[in-house]
This record gives sequence, structure tokens and C-alpha cells, in this order.
Amino acid sequence: MPIVSRKAALCLDILIVGGGVGGLAVAYMLSSAGHHVRVLEKRDYNVPCSGHRLTPNVSKILRQWVGEEELKKVSVRCPATRFNRLRTGENIGFLPWTPAVMAETGGELLMIHHDDLIRLLHKLATDAGATVDINAPVQSIHAGTSDSKPSITLLDGGELRADLLIGADGSNSIVRNVVLGEANRAKPGGLTVYSGIIDAEKMLSDPELRPLVLTDDWPIWTGPRRSCIGHPVRGDKREYAIGVYSWTDPDGQDGQENWEESVPTEEAVTEIDAPMLRRLLKLTPRLVRTKYMARDQDDWTWVDRTGRIVLLGDAAHPSYAGGMHTTGMAVEDAVVLGCLLSNLQSMDQLPTLMDAYQELRQRRCALVGLADLGNAQMMALPPGPEADARDEDMRRQRNEWDEGMLKAQFEEISGIFLYDAGDAAEEWWINWGRFHKNVHDEPSVVDVEVHCDRG
Repeated sequence: MPIVSRKAALCLDILIVGGGVGGLAVAYMLSSAGHHVRVLEKRDYNVPCSGHRLTPNVSKILRQWVGEEELKKVSVRCPATRFNRLRTGENIGFLPWTPAVMAETGGELLMIHHDDLIRLLHKLATDAGATVDINAPVQSIHAGTSDSKPSITLLDGGELRADLLIGADGSNSIVRNVVLGEANRAKPGGLTVYSGIIDAEKMLSDPELRPLVLTDDWPIWTGPRRSCIGHPVRGDKREYAIGVYSWTDPDGQDGQENWEESVPTEEAVTEIDAPMLRRLLKLTPRLVRTKYMARDQDDWTWVDRTGRIVLLGDAAHPSYAGGMHTTGMAVEDAVVLGCLLSNLQSMDQLPTLMDAYQELRQRRCALVGLADLGNAQMMALPPGPEADARDEDMRRQRNEWDEGMLKAQFEEISGIFLYDAGDAAEEWWINWGRFHKNVHDEPSVVDVEVHCDRG
């Protein structure tokens, strides 16, 4: 139940640093719960971008937020994923996202333009009462105490205070440095992602590219240390999202860890020796280049010592750009945090609710993140036994699909796709939260994780 149906007895003044997917989603949830919310986004929304794949665990949340018809207007339902060789274009596998499997999850696999997703979330947040300030970069974060409010100093010198501060400012988060008490330690992860949007009209005149626009499939091209994805976006499919995943020696890895570095397409094209994909990439003049940075997150806390600063999305659990589950994990975070804070009755409860949020989310995000990264690595295996085994498995799924395979497919994805973030938060509140009124009465991590796994 991701829609908040109750108002918190105690309403907080909440500042959110970062107005991306996670920041806007949690702004909507918290505003719906009656809190006073202000979002600070350092840029405007007129920036280069690409597309998202919305897995059922997140598409069913958006469907409940905006309705099925509204969601259909801005997204494309994906019926299948086709696996092809990067160099030759040969098809080596086919994975149908069958209606029977999707019905079991309660959602669908959808493809959406980043701009459309941001517009949808921005409208939800502002209609619910949130204020969203663009071009409002933050200079510094100041932690308060358990009895005093944290504050933000803006780049223009202005200062803002709040009862609760949420860092939704991405992988290279400045809020995280305050929560952890030290500068973020990261090292190059060896993956550079190039992403962009193509005018689909330009693809229609090319006999090889035309079928990509006319079908709703999500193709993946696999190759040695390189892989590519593509898929239509927007309800009318007038644009096509493209992504190139390049694995290199970490010491020689290029790029910056953000979504702001726009580079000429030639920088990605030179790494692709497949003629069809080279033509595809050349149809967009520039791409966004994002560098993946690896971090040891095992001992991270998402909540500062006062319980008044908390992390969300990539600020809490950095992922790689263009991952299949990055968007879903951020929206799930927002739902859980919003549902928990809809129960707030006194400030004494806040630390307990913040700890519950981390306990409910951290293990799931870590496991899903590892699976997502592992899939990206599998698509770019060098020639050898592992790549041969992968290709054979893809061929078997294409040639031997039956009811047994359908059951196996569902069992493999159910742990991710079936999860309901709102139900997880509500279950914690019913079983634990309503009986624990202050920070000294906290449920055990083990018990909370059991409930989270069942969701």
C-alpha cells in the first residue's frame, strides 16, 4: 500500500537535498502524510538524459500513484528482452516478460523517458503540497543535535533549518559525508556508461534500425568487455533510449561520477565495432558519460547520530548508472520512509523510525545492487567458458520454453518483483513500531530482516 492514507499526528519541517527520482518521490510521500516539505535541486531539469526500465516492484507503485491510464501515456510496456551478439547482431536468446508472470508480480516491465518520469513525480510532489526549488545548489550541511535542528547553507549564502534533513543527492552525496562523519571513500569500479536519447524518426529510414522502433522489445547486445542496450520511450515511441556499458582497467577509466558530463558521441562509437550499433549511436550528437565508483558499504549508517539526517537512493546505496533496479530502489526507499513517518506522533519516535527505515531497506538494496552489477558484468564477459555457458543458457531459454521454464523464471525474479515497499513498512509498524514509542525500545535487526525477506 504505497499510497499514504493517513496524516502524521506530528508534522515536521523537512528539507530534501536532491530533486531527482528519489527526492521527488519521497517529497510526494511525505507531503501526502501531512509534513511540510521543501526540495532543493542544484540544477534545472533541462539537462541531457536517457531512459529508465521500471520493473514491476516500482511500476505498480507508480500505477497506484497516478493511475493506469496516465502511466500508459508516458511509458512503453516491454513484452520481451532479446539478447544479441554485439559484433554480428546475431540473436542468441529471447526472454519473454509474459503476461502470466507479470500478473503474479502485480506490475509490468515498463520503459520510460527520464524527463517524463521526473515530470510525473514533480507534479505529484507539488500537487501534494511540496515546494521544489531548482537552481538551488547547497554549499554545506550542518548537523544539529538530538535537541536542535540540522541546517543547510546555500551557495548564495542563505541558511535553512529543518526538523529532518534527507540526502537524496546521488552517488557523490555531500549529505553522506556529514552522516558518515568523513569524506566518502571510493575507487574507480572499471565501468563507464554512455547514455542518450535518439529521435526515432531518424531510425525509420535505416532498414536495420527500423525494427527497433517498430517493436516494443528491450534488446541487449553482449560483447567482450562491452555491452549495449536500447529501448523505445514515451507512449508514442517517438524517441529511443540507448546505453553503452564499457568495462576497462579502473586505473584508465574516464569520466565523472555524475549525470552532468556530456561528451561527443564519437567517444563511445570508437569502442563499438558493430556497424549497426555505430550507426545507431551516431544518430545522437552527444551522450552523457558516467563513471562508476565502487565503495565498501558494509559498515555504513544511513542515519546520523542525532536521528535528524537520513540518506535515500544512491546517496544511501550508490549503484552504477543505467542499472535495471536503480530507479526502483530509490522509489521503494521513498515509500518506506514516507509510510513510517506517517505514523509520527512525537520527536522521541524519530530515531526509532529512522533506524527501522535503514533496517528494512539496507539488506534488500545491497542484495539487489549486487545482482544488478553481476548482470551487467555477465553481459560483457570476455570470450571463454563463462561466456559460452551464458550464451548456451540464453539459447535454451529461447528454444525450450515451457511451463517448467515459466515457473523457474518466476521463482528467479519473484524476490525482487513481488516486493511491496508499503506493505513492508506497514508490517513493521503493526508488529513493532506501535509498541515502541521511544528510541530506547527498538526491535532487533534480525526480526525486521525476516519480515523484509517475506515481502
